[in-house]
Amino acid sequence: MTPKPYLSFSQMTLVERSPQKYIEQYIYGEKQRTNRNMAYGSMLAEGLENDKASGDPILDLMMAKIPKFELMDKAFQVELKLKDKIIPLLAKPDTAKKDYSAFKEYKTSLRKWTSKMADESGQITFYATCMWLKTKKIPSDIELVDVQVEYLPDGSLQPTGEMFIFKTKRTMVDIIKMIARIKRAWIKINELCEKELL
Repeated sequence: MTPKPYLSFSQMTLVERSPQKYIEQYIYGEKQRTNRNMAYGSMLAEGLENDKASGDPILDLMMAKIPKFELMDKAFQVELKLKDKIIPLLAKPDTAKKDYSAFKEYKTSLRKWTSKMADESGQITFYATCMWLKTKKIPSDIELVDVQVEYLPDGSLQPTGEMFIFKTKRTMVDIIKMIARIKRAWIKINELCEKELL
């Protein structure tokens, strides 16, 4: 009954933030607007995933400096088995070790991330939960890599040359809280689909 046969982090946050926008995007296929920073982040992700130059010399220099693991932007699926339901989950970390004992998430941002923000990142907790479901171990090495960007006078973006790496960790308590959040989002999506499609 759901538009996608799995729950991703982006679906979960959208249905939490705006059920109406979730319906528009996932049930009726309306494109959501992306800002310049998101588009620039996609350019970085694409360059890293395909190991290709972006054509932006400063961005290419930053890409060469970014720490990477064997798996780049590789999606994987797991199942969250609850008493009364099975929730298929899709995770796509920016880079991970083959055994999922470690992963890194990249961000291009105008404002500087902090250790507290990395510790509270729902995206990192979602991926750590998926890895725990896959391996029965919480990843022991997690980092958020913040590539700082700035606006140029013409309105385009470019990296400042600064990169900050924040080590963070997740506990079983974080995983349990995320499982409850996943369950609520999946129930909400199913309710929205029932109302819209019946």
